[in-house]
Amino acid sequence: MPLIKVCGNLYGMNAHMVASFEPDYMGWNFVPSSPRLVRPEVATRLIREIRIGHPAIEHIGIMGGMGLERMIRLLRQLGGPGLRRFALDGIQLIGSSLLIQQTRSVLRNMGIGIPIWPVLRVDGPVSDEDLRALGHCHLYLIDRKVGHALGGTGKQVDPSWLSKVRLPYLLAGGLNPDNSVQMLESTAAAGVDIASGLEAGQPGVKDRARMEDLFRRLGRLPS
Repeated sequence: MPLIKVCGNLYGMNAHMVASFEPDYMGWNFVPSSPRLVRPEVATRLIREIRIGHPAIEHIGIMGGMGLERMIRLLRQLGGPGLRRFALDGIQLIGSSLLIQQTRSVLRNMGIGIPIWPVLRVDGPVSDEDLRALGHCHLYLIDRKVGHALGGTGKQVDPSWLSKVRLPYLLAGGLNPDNSVQMLESTAAAGVDIASGLEAGQPGVKDRARMEDLFRRLGRLPS
């Protein structure tokens, strides 16, 4: 069964609605330029609430477009005083292999044992070697590269570009309930990562009907 990550959660009641569908992952965007940018204290509170009723959902922080010092401050905000555990279960990191190595070292020094998912933005054919160049990880994310944008462009990846990729990855970029099944069948992706494709217009507000459509098509509607 394909993995599902619903990305760009922003508002309280809407995020709880998303959680009711039991996606494998919920994404919280900390990229400064993103229209779905969430404040760390808001994300921490919502994650804590969601974990009470939906403990199986893993929460992934999307980070990029910031220097290492700013990222360290953000990590401290997500695991500061009074928190019994670090807010996130993983970090989806947009950046170079050096930044990924530095972030992994920072997490280790802070005693935070969570995985990093490197993001590979593509505009042509790639292979496992391109993913390994970002570091050895248990899961990657592949998104469409469009100029200097760090994601959220709504542009799709050409499935033929991924024919040589066998390492585990989630596919992002222009996905929605109508095309997700086809893209999964056309690639070796382990699952999908969707944000705008589940929204009716306002960034960060997921549409219940679109959520139901996606989860039904992927055989994941909660019983």
